[in-house]
Amino acid sequence: MRKLLVTAVLLSAAPAAHSLPLIDIYAGARAWNPEISGDVATKHQNDISLDRTLGFDKARENVLYVGIEHAVPVLPNVRLSHAKVSDSARRNLNTAINFDGHVFTQGSQVRSKIDLEMTDATLYYSPLNNWLKLDLGLTIRQFKAEFDILSASEHAYRKVNETLPMLHVGARAELPFTGFYAGGAFNGVAYSGSRLTDYTVNVGWTSDFLLGVELGYSQLDVKLDDVSKVDADFSAKGPYLALGLRF
Repeated sequence: MRKLLVTAVLLSAAPAAHSLPLIDIYAGARAWNPEISGDVATKHQNDISLDRTLGFDKARENVLYVGIEHAVPVLPNVRLSHAKVSDSARRNLNTAINFDGHVFTQGSQVRSKIDLEMTDATLYYSPLNNWLKLDLGLTIRQFKAEFDILSASEHAYRKVNETLPMLHVGARAELPFTGFYAGGAFNGVAYSGSRLTDYTVNVGWTSDFLLGVELGYSQLDVKLDDVSKVDADFSAKGPYLALGLRF
């Protein structure tokens, strides 16, 4: 329903967008069901495997984005996006775990939940913009991560909330078939033993009627070193499908 609403709003805005000279507006929605794997821990405690111990598997993610590109040399282009990845699992533990001082005994049934939320503002320039388009810029990301483990007798919860500047690089090449293209994008930052990176590679097609479709692969890698007392090293990765509009 949210994707249909976004599409309807953008279609209603198309006449206004066409009336603005030298301005391109694009927007879309992406559905992604990545696999989550890796470890999480709290300070001075053993790593807990998200997939093997807690049972996380395929998460759900929705991404909404909108961007504006223009011909003013000094001002950067702008892209805003919001993504939320979440998964829940239920598992009888085959080993005891300790998270944030709460001990979950071997054999106990635990319910776990992970929520990742990312809100990006990307400012970028396009030094190449013909059949090959190159984007270089900066992404400001508000990154939130919540880890929740619950049993009949214990409840452990930790939240990370960071705002980070990230290097942004993107590229897109027109293919020798009308409307088809291939491309990718990368965002990344490393600081104080922590690291946050993501990349996408894709192929897509844009019709003569504004609407486009894109198929790609995306991977998010998160490494936290004592951030809000959380240590983590995990990834979410898998194929995605996106629908977009460009005015």
